[in-house]
Amino acid sequence: MKKLILLAAAIVVAAPILPLAAQDTVVVTGSRQDRSALNAYLGPSRGGSGSSAIGVTRRADYFVTPLFVSSDSRNFEERREELFTMLGETLRRADAQGIDIVAGRYGLEPVTLENMRELPLMGGNRPDTNRVQIFARIPLRGNDPKVSKTAERIQAFVKAIPATGRSFIDVGSTGLAIDDPEQYRGDVVRHIAKEATGYAKAFGNDYGVTITGLDGDLYFQQSSETEVFLYIEHSFEISPK
Repeated sequence: MKKLILLAAAIVVAAPILPLAAQDTVVVTGSRQDRSALNAYLGPSRGGSGSSAIGVTRRADYFVTPLFVSSDSRNFEERREELFTMLGETLRRADAQGIDIVAGRYGLEPVTLENMRELPLMGGNRPDTNRVQIFARIPLRGNDPKVSKTAERIQAFVKAIPATGRSFIDVGSTGLAIDDPEQYRGDVVRHIAKEATGYAKAFGNDYGVTITGLDGDLYFQQSSETEVFLYIEHSFEISPK
């Protein structure tokens, strides 16, 4: 009998998890989306057919807001010192206000007065400008945490930081971060197994299922104002036993 193939592949663009130490905090990539039938990763696969992605949704651990500490003084040494002076003041004030300052592309690590000069110095959006990128990290607490309230808090925090020379701080859009996403791999696999075996049972007791791809990367994407959707690209094959 011809085999029946069902694919359950995620079709959003999201960054795979890089190898991380346990308990690392990871920035969630992807635009904010509501969980609805119109979402690409929950709706039909390419071409309008096939299963939607299978995974788990959980509350994030933090709000994270990217901050770009910059200076546009003409002299390179001068603008470097100006931006690091402003960054140092940012760190001191953040500690007093219960805001964590962290940095990294995926895994986020604490920024301190001792290690801040190890941050990569990047070019800015204008000539004769340099900047470093950090994140303001705030835990999600309470029953109804709001991005808008967190963004207002960060804007007020940044506004109060004194500039040095021609230094300044640009504030990005507030997103989410989670601790140690690999701890949820087991939950994702269990959801996939439940979904796949459910499809097999629909064809009768003479059919079984084979699942491949479960050893692949764990992916994640923001799915609501405070939630993250985690999944593994995989496929399952239903065939006679």
